[in-house]
Amino acid sequence: MSDKQWQPEDLSRLAHGYWSACALHAAVQTGIAGALAAGPASAAQLAAKLNLNERAVGMLLTALHATKFLEADGEVYALAPGLAPLLDPDSPHSQSNMILHMADMVADWSKLAGCIESGQPVEEEERGAQEGTPGPGRSHFYRAMRDISRGQAPGLAARLGLAGGQHLLDLGGGPGVYALTFADEVVGLKATVFDLPGSEPFFREEATKHASAGRVDFLQGNYKKHDLGGPYDVVWISQVLHGEGPEECQLMVDKAAAALGPGGTLWVQEFVLDPVNSTHPWPALFALNMLINTEAGQSYTEKEICEFLQNAGLEQCEFVGSTKEGSPARLIKAVKP
Repeated sequence: MSDKQWQPEDLSRLAHGYWSACALHAAVQTGIAGALAAGPASAAQLAAKLNLNERAVGMLLTALHATKFLEADGEVYALAPGLAPLLDPDSPHSQSNMILHMADMVADWSKLAGCIESGQPVEEEERGAQEGTPGPGRSHFYRAMRDISRGQAPGLAARLGLAGGQHLLDLGGGPGVYALTFADEVVGLKATVFDLPGSEPFFREEATKHASAGRVDFLQGNYKKHDLGGPYDVVWISQVLHGEGPEECQLMVDKAAAALGPGGTLWVQEFVLDPVNSTHPWPALFALNMLINTEAGQSYTEKEICEFLQNAGLEQCEFVGSTKEGSPARLIKAVKP
């Protein structure tokens, strides 16, 4: 039981917390954050450069200064220390696309109460674009996943025990950051990214930044309809299960297990839910995000994920721990006999 004694100001801070988030979203959406990543500027300079309303820009800069995102020297503002590489859209460490993706979801999250009443996701015109050419929202999504993966993937190949001569399947790998990074780090590793056609342009874009691109290919398909290829030595399923209901997850894992050769390893990276002893709020909140955005997606417990793996005929299911220290993402593996 928590020792915290809640006060009215605590509830107020939580209830209007989205104000600060929306101010950050607006700074990225308007280009203000990117412009300040290049150097300090005044409201007048930013308004002229970006064709914005000077009064409104001044109000936003004041709010961002009050929330410690900005520092001020008179009328000139600068990003707080450490923010420039994170908000520069051209930086390899940029979080701009993640912020744009979060901004895209604000309207849907405002309808959470209706989703709780109906048990159904918010209707979204762009939802069907996953099979074809992505619209702006899907572009933000794919690039956000790319940027997040760039922070998670380096150094992970050694932890997974990947070796030269193996063939890895990155199932639902989108831009392919994991597969490409693993191949960069392991000489002789071959990889295949399997995902919907809409993600291939983002894979091609990312591949240009990796020396291993010649050893990583892209296989278009829908796991519900198409063969995964193989046999593979390793299957990597990263942050895909949460988008599907239990029946679809079992089908996905069944097909992944069938694509593995004898002795092969299936790795799952997910936000693992612990309803009793939660150490991080993200998996529980992410489950609500799946309620809003998918027909049946949710966060899964370690036990549920291991059941998917064991039902597919895999053995030695093992919860390995966090992908990185402090990360809500967890690793689970199993082996095909």
